[in-house]
Order: sequence, then structure tokens, then C-alpha cells
Amino acid sequence: MADEEKKKKGLGGLLVMILVPAVVAVGATVATVMFLGTNLTPKKQQTTVTTPVAIKAVLVQPGTYTTFMLKGGKEVAVIDSLTFTVASDACRAAIGNKNDEIMDGLMLIFLSKEKSELNTAAGIELLKKQIRAMVNEVTGFTGERERLGVVAVYLYIKAISSVE
Repeated sequence: MADEEKKKKGLGGLLVMILVPAVVAVGATVATVMFLGTNLTPKKQQTTVTTPVAIKAVLVQPGTYTTFMLKGGKEVAVIDSLTFTVASDACRAAIGNKNDEIMDGLMLIFLSKEKSELNTAAGIELLKKQIRAMVNEVTGFTGERERLGVVAVYLYIKAISSVE
């Protein structure tokens, strides 16, 4: 029996001597591959695309009825409200700081318009484009910075009336 016990102990010891290093080696290999594998593979660079936000900037408050003289000086456009959607807080602040320059630019734009130009949808769209370009120029949002400037113009012309 002593021989049998020695064989069982010898066989068990042999299994332990083979299995323990094998398990340790497999565990170490898996850990190394997982740890070094994540460090050796190049990480994808995350590119953050900043999409402009829509911020409202009010130039002419609704109900203030600001008037602008039209070409020839015989008619005026009565503006009930004029607001902008801007893409940055900096642009909204610039509109507030440059109110006088913007109003001057608006006066010049309206002085170049005739009543017939403001009676059509195409004429109003052209006016909005001109106002947008002028405000972006006055506030300094031109060229590459234009995407952070005025995005849209909302204009409500209450009436066009003669001054006579």
C-alpha cells in the first residue's frame, strides 16, 4: 500500500507541478496581452466637432416701430422687430456693443431700397442677406469667423408708408 500511496502522491505532485505553472503562464500571458495590447494599439483620436449653437440677438424689440427712410426720401419702412440667430455669445455681445454702427448700416441699406423691392419675397430675402452680411462685417465675424456670426435674420416690416 505504501507503494500505491507513493504513486498517488507522485502522480498528484506531478500534476500539481505541471498544472500550477501552466495556469500561471496562461494567466500571465492573458494579462500581458490585455494590458500591453491596449497600450500598444494606437488610440483613435477623438475629434470633437463644435457645432454652432443658435442664440437669439434682438436689435429692434417687437412693438418699437423703428422707421427707416427708403430711396427717394418719400417713403419709410416701419420695422416692428428685427432679431438675429447668432452662433456664438461673442457675436451676440458684439451686436449689443455695436448697436449704433449696425443701425447706421441698416439706414444705408434701406436708403438704397425702393418700395417695390420690399413688396416681394425675393426682395425681402435679398434685404435679409444684405443685413446679415453688414452685421457680420460690423461685428468682425467675416472670413473664417463668419460661421460664428449671424446665421439668420428675422425681420418684420409692419408697413411701408409715404412721408408726405
